[in-house]
Amino acid sequence: MKKTWKKLGSLAAAGVLALSLAGCGSEKESINEKVQQSLYESSVSTVETLVSYDNASMKQAMEENPNMDDFTKSAFTSWIDSSEELGAYLGMEGDQTAEDTVKLDSHKYVVTLEAEFENRSAVVEMVYDSKLTPESVGFSPNYTMGEKMSSAAVNTVIGIATVFFILLFLSFVISLMKYIPKLEAALAKKNAPAPAPASNAAPAAPAPVVEEEELVDDGELVAVIAAAIAAAEGTSADGFVVRSIRKSNKRTWR
Repeated sequence: MKKTWKKLGSLAAAGVLALSLAGCGSEKESINEKVQQSLYESSVSTVETLVSYDNASMKQAMEENPNMDDFTKSAFTSWIDSSEELGAYLGMEGDQTAEDTVKLDSHKYVVTLEAEFENRSAVVEMVYDSKLTPESVGFSPNYTMGEKMSSAAVNTVIGIATVFFILLFLSFVISLMKYIPKLEAALAKKNAPAPAPASNAAPAAPAPVVEEEELVDDGELVAVIAAAIAAAEGTSADGFVVRSIRKSNKRTWR
């Protein structure tokens, strides 16, 4: 299993050596034709070696070799992520040339290859640094216009549905706020202290004090008053009986 990743690493190292030898006479801002051709051939060989491995072998190689170089590890990871969607490798498109596929971008060499796979075609991109050391390799599946439109429509529907359900949920939460005062009142009533028990017998109201009026036991005074009343009323003193005599604070007698 160790030969699995060592083979890929050796292939990349061989490509680097060839590129280094071919690049001795290259200019700073241009790519020598030999460098272009070497980059192209090295990239095609590296990609074809990479896609010949199955996912289980690559995962096992990464688990058994924790010190695997970064390029091999990233290449394995990239192919594992893309292999299920792309399917088996069928070959490179025949009309590609080194001049068309190899470009110099910010002192990095980028090799862009068109590859055919069982499920769909893809763009395979390999990047080399200024010293012609491979840094990364990536797979970008090619989608038809119909697939792109379908994916965009699905994303739009999902986005609208998500917004709708969020608004619906917020409306539901807002509708529940009317029950908050009732809930607070119920909790306050539940936590309120119990009233003190009432006494068994209510205190009796005090009986009104009735002052007994003392009848003046003075016969002459009674007779005089009775005669005065009879004279005032123009009647006989025998027609009424004087039972009590009270002192009046009003001074209305004339």
